[in-house]
Amino acid sequence: MKKGRLIRSRLLLGILIAGLLVFSAQPAAALEFLSFGTGSPAGTYYFLGAGFSSIINNNVPGVRVAAESTAASTENARLMIRGEMELGLACMGTLSDLKTQGMDVDQIRLVAVGHTSDTHWIVRKESPIRSISDFKGKVIGVGPAGSATLNIYSKKHLQTGWGLTFDDFSPKYVSFSEVTRGLRDNTIDAGIIAAGAPLASVMELARDIPIRLIETEPEVLKRLRAEYSNVVPLVIPAGTYEGIDEDVHTYTLPQMWLCRTDLDEKLVYQIIKAVYEHEEEKNAIHPLAKMYTIENAFRGTPGVPVGFHPGAIRYYKEKGIWDKREQYYE
Repeated sequence: MKKGRLIRSRLLLGILIAGLLVFSAQPAAALEFLSFGTGSPAGTYYFLGAGFSSIINNNVPGVRVAAESTAASTENARLMIRGEMELGLACMGTLSDLKTQGMDVDQIRLVAVGHTSDTHWIVRKESPIRSISDFKGKVIGVGPAGSATLNIYSKKHLQTGWGLTFDDFSPKYVSFSEVTRGLRDNTIDAGIIAAGAPLASVMELARDIPIRLIETEPEVLKRLRAEYSNVVPLVIPAGTYEGIDEDVHTYTLPQMWLCRTDLDEKLVYQIIKAVYEHEEEKNAIHPLAKMYTIENAFRGTPGVPVGFHPGAIRYYKEKGIWDKREQYYE
């Protein structure tokens, strides 16, 4: 009897071991790794991209998204076109520029339109610069290479609005954090940060040194809007930054959340669903994360040279807003 029990025990043990070997031989579900292009660590893009990535990682199985600090809009779009990045943020107008340059923007699709990038032209309070027209002969931080800040705000808008080109002043191709450092160290006369107010980096700068924000004159705004339909008037309220005691009249541009065209429809659907339907987590990322709503998702998109990704369309249809989207273009 003992011998029989021993044989049965060994047989059972053998079956269990065989089962474990078969189970362990099955490959684990492969993770899909995605890159999310953001911008300078001092800007809104980085906070939003990192926050969205965290929500996706916590709520979409089988995927890991890494937020990548980049030169922002133009670089993000170029990397997606080349297949080196799957998701990213970009300023409205970026894809139109790249298409004009001959790049294949059909490799990219819209996920949503969300926050805005607010124009902050900053000078030290004691600066003789009162208008952007006074930039002539000065040293100006114009944004990093590969950014919409440089290619749209600093190049196109300065020329259209004020008739200025980079021959009129000394441009410095610096990031947002380098703009604040340059103003603090007095190595530049003025600099631009195009990102959603309130900006932590500008708040910190205003606590360190007295600053001013330069306004956009009404006639200039009219010229800009006549040329670029996505330019939207904006008032940065008094008190947003220390020492700025009056409203600042400037302008803003809507920002796009983009993805690669060849991303799986179900995956994009899961990604957008995760971000939008974890509203409390989303809104805690940054004050401007609250602008990512399904009602804001279509602003200005008729002027974008690409359509929405099928996964995003599936989500908007599920929410009953896709067929009503024309109501939300403005």
